[in-house]
Order: sequence, then C-alpha cells, then structure tokens
Amino acid sequence: MVGKPLIAGIVAEFNPLHSGHASLIRKVREAGCDAVIVVMSGNFVQRGEPALFYKWPRARAALACGADLVLELPLPWAAAGAERFALGAVSILSALGCVGALAFGSENGDAAGLQRAAKAVCSPALRPLLRKKLASGIPFAAAREDAVRELFGGETADLLREPNNILG
Repeated sequence: MVGKPLIAGIVAEFNPLHSGHASLIRKVREAGCDAVIVVMSGNFVQRGEPALFYKWPRARAALACGADLVLELPLPWAAAGAERFALGAVSILSALGCVGALAFGSENGDAAGLQRAAKAVCSPALRPLLRKKLASGIPFAAAREDAVRELFGGETADLLREPNNILG
C-alpha cells in the first residue's frame, strides 16, 4: 500500500519572488514533500500596499520554482498585520484538508526559539501586560516585544523584531 502523500503549505507574498523563496520551495521538495501549495497575497500585500508585480506573474513565478498550486489570500487577510495575514493563510491551508506540513523562512532558522516565541505570544499571561503597554500609546509591535521581553526574556523577544520570524 502506498502511503499518503506529504503536502506542504507555504504562506507568502512573493513581492517579488526571489532566490530565497525559490530555495525554500526547493528545500521543501528535498525534505520529501510530494507537493507544495502556496497561499499568496494578491495585488495588495500587508498593510494594504500595492504589490510590486500583479498577482498573476508572481503566481507563475512560484509555479516555475516548483509550487504545484498557488491560491490567493483574500484581501481582508492579505492587507492585515502579520498575525491576521498568517491566520487567514493557515486557515485556507487547513480547510483544504490535505496539507501535512507548513514551511516558511525565518531570519535566524532557530525552530526551538520560534516555538518559544509562538508560545509567548499566545500566552494568556501576555494579554493584560500587552493591553497596559498599548494603553500607554506604544505601537503594537513594540508593545508586544516589550511585554514578551518582560515575561519571557530578551532572547525570545528579540525574535519578534524580524518579519519572517513573526509570520512563522
């Protein structure tokens, strides 16, 4: 009996697609994934900025680099901040019912550190401190980083300075 294929999902903007993105798709294949599905922002990317290239050439570039399917992340999620962007994309991948792995790039490649950062950001203990910092007028990203630093230490908080780490 043949085993179930391993399908990887990638959350991306590919704005524009560059050699690092191509390398990620290639490494996912080399790791043994049978197929790669990309959920990508359309003509507008995070924070509502227009993409450098229209979605169609970006999708074709992803396919040329080895993706098997490229799905568009709807605008309300694509134009949102990192957490909503990732939530929308992962929800789409989950709804497909066939994706068994998520792949993403990060600035530091520290999987254990990224897991610690994810647990910190999702911790119920973080919310009251984050609200307090936001009420003092600090922007969200800085308030979140400060709150994580206070509760979980500087090494974990420092991971939240890099955009790919945040998305991961």
